Amino acid sequence: MSHIAIYARKSTESEDRQILSIESQVKELRDFAKNQNLIIERVFTESKSAKAPGRPIFSEILGHVQKGKLDEILCWKLDRLARNPVDGGALIWAMEEKKLMNIHTPQRTFVNTGNDKFWMQLEFGMAKKYIDDLSDNVKRGQRARANLGWCPGLPPLGYVIEKSSKAIVRDAERFPLLRKMWDLMLTGRYSPRAIVTIATNQLGLRTRLFKRMGGGPVAYSAIYKMFSNPYYYGVFRYGGQEYRGAHPAMVTKSEFDRVQELLGLKDRPRPRLYSFPYTGLIKCGECGASITAEHKINRQGHKYIYYHCSKRKRAVHCSQKVIEGKALEKQIVTFLDSITISREFKDWAVRIIKRMHSEECEKSEARISALRKRSDACKKEMSELLNMKLRGLLDDAEYAVKKNELLNELTTTKEYIDDSDNRYEQVLQCCEDAFDFTSMAKRVFEFGSHDQRRAILGYVGSNLVLMNGNLRIEAKKPIDFIIKATRSLPSKIDRFEPVKLGESYNQKQRPHAVFDKIWGLVDEVRTFYMENRLNLDSLKLPDVLQTIMMATANQGPVEGIQAE
Repeated sequence: MSHIAIYARKSTESEDRQILSIESQVKELRDFAKNQNLIIERVFTESKSAKAPGRPIFSEILGHVQKGKLDEILCWKLDRLARNPVDGGALIWAMEEKKLMNIHTPQRTFVNTGNDKFWMQLEFGMAKKYIDDLSDNVKRGQRARANLGWCPGLPPLGYVIEKSSKAIVRDAERFPLLRKMWDLMLTGRYSPRAIVTIATNQLGLRTRLFKRMGGGPVAYSAIYKMFSNPYYYGVFRYGGQEYRGAHPAMVTKSEFDRVQELLGLKDRPRPRLYSFPYTGLIKCGECGASITAEHKINRQGHKYIYYHCSKRKRAVHCSQKVIEGKALEKQIVTFLDSITISREFKDWAVRIIKRMHSEECEKSEARISALRKRSDACKKEMSELLNMKLRGLLDDAEYAVKKNELLNELTTTKEYIDDSDNRYEQVLQCCEDAFDFTSMAKRVFEFGSHDQRRAILGYVGSNLVLMNGNLRIEAKKPIDFIIKATRSLPSKIDRFEPVKLGESYNQKQRPHAVFDKIWGLVDEVRTFYMENRLNLDSLKLPDVLQTIMMATANQGPVEGIQAE
């Protein structure tokens, strides 16, 4: 029995302006299915452009096709399914694998034959060409508009597009309010944040209200963008070029330059006076804004660091209080202490990882050897293929198809060989670093620099939230695996050698349930890095911790590192 689904799509972009609405497509397709005696099991709808891969509903359909839950699709036209070669190729390949049997449209049905797949490729190509032409036309129109002095896209706050002429004119409500903000800035007596507060509370400034956004107070970050945007003195940049705008300027060039000097943006970098190790890593648990920090000096001249909510989300009233830096670090030390494993545990785990790595490399070497032979065979076949073409045994089309097949196989084979040569060693290093980290992180944190402490917190924790003076740390994988496994183990283990180093590891040779758990942990950590071996650069131990970890493994506090 066939499993048929309807797919209806309409983009919100201009490419689908003339296409039936989703509701109309579904109605027409249901009527068509009824006339053709097609039984519809599911209806999928999507409001997203098909010019690029990554549509979630379309990906869901492909997943059902691969699992055998769907084998026929009914759509208004083929370009509803795909307007890019990746999605189009996925549908054709599903047909090639006989997982997708038919694609029905009111105009015709495409089946798994060479002719129909050729026409599918042609229609998908025409849909892609339509998108490319549309994009070129839009860019051409935008360049022409820029040459006339009108910046493409929505104008910044204080300006609107006149509906009849499409000219950019003053926003009668907001233009004078923004001019007052420039005047306040030009006095030199107000900070940008103070000006935003005045504009919001006294002048009543609000952003433009659109269908799904706007109508609220101006964000603090937006005021810096406004004061540094040359659009307000009559110049805009588009496509890497500078244009003289036809819109009315809000300030003069000299006024604009004066504001840049007051902001510290003109001809000089803004110095960073203080560096705090945990800013940018932690969020406020009440309002979700970032946690910032500042120095305070008491009457006796003692200097303290306090962390607190930046309160940047002005729509939310945040009642969170400050916390002293030492109190925050004490909580981090307590967390690191709770995840610390013994040196014996770490050494044993690393030895097991190396043993697993050695055996995996032996298996991999056999696979790589077979792949190298296949690579050599592909090169030989390509040479023979060329000879057959030169002798007239193959025409150009047959030669091109066979050559592409061999080139694709050769490329895939080479990538696998190169990946195996490098990634296994990187996986081994990441596994060792993870266990080294959990055995030494607390010690390094106590004696490390600001950069090292920050790197430790960033490496171990995700979703760092400060609420009512309490720091919540969720450990990242695979550190999370180590924490959960060690917490389920007894506090004392008699020995750390379940098998002799020369023996192969297998189920029968693990004498105790405790070691089953430890073995499972080691395998889980290694599996995590193997599954993510293409992203190891983002998962590896930060460089700033590599040296100090190695030194701390061999001695006490590292020479030259002072506790801060």
